[in-house]
Amino acid sequence: MGIIVTFFTTMFGGLASLIGLFLARKATFSLAYIAIYIALTVLFIASIDSLIAGVSSSVPANGLLNAGLSLLPSNAGQCIGAISAAHIASYLFVMKNKLLNLKVKS
Repeated sequence: MGIIVTFFTTMFGGLASLIGLFLARKATFSLAYIAIYIALTVLFIASIDSLIAGVSSSVPANGLLNAGLSLLPSNAGQCIGAISAAHIASYLFVMKNKLLNLKVKS
């Protein structure tokens, strides 16, 4: 009886360690992907802010374009970046689902 209990204990212990290792590896890669995505979003927002600043500084001081740019709020770059990042994330999610559906069907 003790041999059977020992056998099942080692078997379930090994299985639990494999599942734990798999989940830890998956969590690590997920955190890495999230960190990369956040870094790219911050870089994208910074580039949008610099583009808006560059355009607003290069237009004539008394022009209509400068008057229109003065109506933009101070966080316009962050808003544009957040909306664009959300669109990109939703597109990637849809493409991932399509690829998984193709993989399941074939």
